[in-house]
Amino acid sequence: MTRFQTGQFCRSFRVSATLLVLTAACRGSEPGVVRGEMIFDACSPCHGDDGAGKQSLGAPAIAGASDWYLSAQLAKFRAGQRGYHHTDAEGLRMRPMSRALIEDKGDVSSVVDYVVSLPIPDPPATAEGDAEAGEEEYTALCSNCHGGDGRGVDTGVLELNAPSLLHLNDWYITSSLQKYRDGARGVGDAAGATMRAPVSGMSDERIENVTAYVMTMQRLPRKIAAPPAPPLPPLDVDPAILPEGVTVAMAQEGQEIFNGAVGICFTCHLREGGGGPLAPDLTDDVWLNIDGEYESIVNIVMTGVPQPVEHPGQMQPRAGRPLTDEQVRAVSAYVFTLSR
Repeated sequence: MTRFQTGQFCRSFRVSATLLVLTAACRGSEPGVVRGEMIFDACSPCHGDDGAGKQSLGAPAIAGASDWYLSAQLAKFRAGQRGYHHTDAEGLRMRPMSRALIEDKGDVSSVVDYVVSLPIPDPPATAEGDAEAGEEEYTALCSNCHGGDGRGVDTGVLELNAPSLLHLNDWYITSSLQKYRDGARGVGDAAGATMRAPVSGMSDERIENVTAYVMTMQRLPRKIAAPPAPPLPPLDVDPAILPEGVTVAMAQEGQEIFNGAVGICFTCHLREGGGGPLAPDLTDDVWLNIDGEYESIVNIVMTGVPQPVEHPGQMQPRAGRPLTDEQVRAVSAYVFTLSR
């Protein structure tokens, strides 16, 4: 795994940088780019004056990132959803920095506004992986969320968004994938659970290959928000096919959970369960891990699929989401109807 400088410099820098943030926050400027530029004085020693990152400190390029992504990551650092693992030196360094931002003074939105105003970097490719092999991996495991062009997806619904990869340095992409794989990142949040599934068990070589392929893409970091998905068709269910205790209303609720931000099941199984590179088709009568009966579906949603039979997508218990028992039974009712 990539290692970055830590030690006395980082400890002393953290103290002085936090003081800079607090000083900027107390100057009384209104929220916005001007205030954000003052606050960014505390960010630039790691991320660079231009926001293009510094490999020696493991600080990524943040110029070029979408405003929703920057805001979400700062929120995760502040909440302890990032920077929680003892091996994540870079995250542990960032976590207290994020907590120095004063929310009710508009510090988060201000510094995000300033970073978004910076020119978008175009980092050089240095990864030595096999880009051709990486293309196959990327298409199968990454394109469903980040898009075939790597420019990400902005749906307007945070849980369904995926960031652009095209402003990032290859060393950071590699390091991030390794952290997701090893559990140093992505535990306890929906997007993290979605990211961890495809990289679980991935070797360093395969990660390097994916990284090398991403660096071959045309560098277009920002894009117009994707159009919303069409409405789901009404679920027409014959009550006679449902097991005892399962109702049409449960299946209809499950349809919304499966295909939306609550359950995010569609990110692997695709919309309405048609299946894809990461996870199997749920609309046919072929069951790979269970017998397809209702209680078996409930159990596998509850416990997850740590070792899939055919597809590479590892399913977390309850899809890595805070689903209640009732929601699990509802989404299982929907899945039960898909092949009947």
